[in-house]
Amino acid sequence: MNHLGGLEADGLAQNSRIKDAACAAIVAAGATITHHHGVGSEHSPYLGMEIGDLGVKVLRGIKEALDPCGIMNPGKLIPTTAP
Repeated sequence: MNHLGGLEADGLAQNSRIKDAACAAIVAAGATITHHHGVGSEHSPYLGMEIGDLGVKVLRGIKEALDPCGIMNPGKLIPTTAP
């Protein structure tokens, strides 16, 4: 979802606030932030909001087991620091 409506001088900041509010509302309604391509890097900041700390820890554990050297898209979807 992108919206650069130009109602404010800083359209990128406006877009960020709209995206934050929309993703929070989506998760609060019990819906998912995923898209037909999965979560994707654009929605990754909201992943923890949707699946919680435990979900992020589980995904991090799977990633570490499958990619022990951390060379496959490091930090792209799962934050590199613990929630």
